[in-house]
Amino acid sequence: MLNKALYLISLLSFLALTSCISFSKNNQSISNFSNISTELHSCNLANSSYAFNKKIPGLNPDNIAFLNWNIYKGNGDHWQDDLSSFATNHHLMTIQEANLSTQMAELLQKNNFGWIMNTAFHSKNIATGVMNIASTHAIYSCGFKVNEPFIRIPKAALVSYYFIEGSEETLLVANIHGINFTPGINSYHNQLNNLYNAVKHHEGPMIIAGDFNSWSDNRMLAVNELVKILALSKLEYTVNNKTHIFGKSIDHVFYRQLTPLKHHVHQVSSSDHNPISVTFKLKFKTL
Repeated sequence: MLNKALYLISLLSFLALTSCISFSKNNQSISNFSNISTELHSCNLANSSYAFNKKIPGLNPDNIAFLNWNIYKGNGDHWQDDLSSFATNHHLMTIQEANLSTQMAELLQKNNFGWIMNTAFHSKNIATGVMNIASTHAIYSCGFKVNEPFIRIPKAALVSYYFIEGSEETLLVANIHGINFTPGINSYHNQLNNLYNAVKHHEGPMIIAGDFNSWSDNRMLAVNELVKILALSKLEYTVNNKTHIFGKSIDHVFYRQLTPLKHHVHQVSSSDHNPISVTFKLKFKTL
């Protein structure tokens, strides 16, 4: 009963905030190449003719420091300090509820990151969505959005590909913000199925991360099905201080054809989610 009450309170609170939100049915991307929204590529493989630019530097196969974080739209105190600290120690970051404020744009520029956002909606004319950030540029990105069944506000997913130095492999990085307010499991399962269809063609190394909103047994079961069918591995936590709702972890990092050298969950007060940090090494032998 308490769980249902908390769920209803969360829903009503979110509904109260939607009056100043606008969104498009199309997938709109913004990147460091342009501040103007453009149509994001579809993740349909038939439409994905990768225009690889061989001049783009690759990631270090022996040291890929990765961070996943729901940044709470930058509403928390001192989020800039935390993100700046993480930026200096990571080569890849997947951010959910990224809010492309002036402060965020300046921070990314200062750290010379390549980044792209799949915009879920605009609030007070500021884009909010999922963002992939890297010390190099993505060679291709695509994405999709789905609407929350009740409140109709979109949740976005973003897939980016990166070169790896000395390897013919490309690293696929998928970033998802799971839908939250659903009466059952069907809409949630469909969103994960969309993610599967967006990445299933990739045979190389892969990181699937995000705020999955996996706060129930049925939702976690659906996530585990995705993990199994994509042959992904999970991280084991000696101290599990990941963000939990109803006793369930909601933020996850899954991986394939990579070896985790170390991982850590950072406890922060700048967001309602604790970021997950992992240092990976490419599993396959480099050329």
